[in-house]
Amino acid sequence: MNKKLEELKIYPFFLALSQEEQERFASFLKPITLPKETIIHYQGDVCKDVLLLVEGEVRIYTQADDFSEEVTLYSLKAGEQCLVNTASVLSHSKSIGTAVTVTDIKAYALNEKELELFMSDSPIYQQYVMSLYSKKMVELTMAIQRIKFQNLDERIMDFLFDNERKTVSITHSKLAENMNTSRSVVSRVLKKLEEKGEVVLHRGYIELL
Repeated sequence: MNKKLEELKIYPFFLALSQEEQERFASFLKPITLPKETIIHYQGDVCKDVLLLVEGEVRIYTQADDFSEEVTLYSLKAGEQCLVNTASVLSHSKSIGTAVTVTDIKAYALNEKELELFMSDSPIYQQYVMSLYSKKMVELTMAIQRIKFQNLDERIMDFLFDNERKTVSITHSKLAENMNTSRSVVSRVLKKLEEKGEVVLHRGYIELL
């Protein structure tokens, strides 16, 4: 239990709970470890557990009905609870997206009954869940604006500079996933950026100039 309590301190709401509340909340949680590229739940699943991530990264994406295209909704980082499966659990409705591990992850699962119980008993946790909706709605709105209004070359450069490194280890396929487009389109845009002297392309990584 002590290890679990320490790991959960990555969540600000958990630090605001009393010792008794921390121990009670921790007792509800089931530990999970999953390798990279594991599907946690599919779009259309009715989720029974909420995921609280303590290590690693998870990508949440939605797909067209014919699976021809996919759009990344957001990335889940350590210290965050998944909004998509929280919404599915609370509303008993189908998940709007698929969750896949980007890296090996360590997390905790909170089941439907205990989620509802703790939300009703803890105003602090209830406020945290509500804040998730606000935060992720902003992220989703920004993602939609980028896809609809910003040129792809600008989006790619913004993404690369957000990594705050001179070189970014990423494949064209993985960059295409983040840009919500195809690998061939990303490769063409990167080639143009290289010709303009903004990047240098290497196998497996991109160098910023």
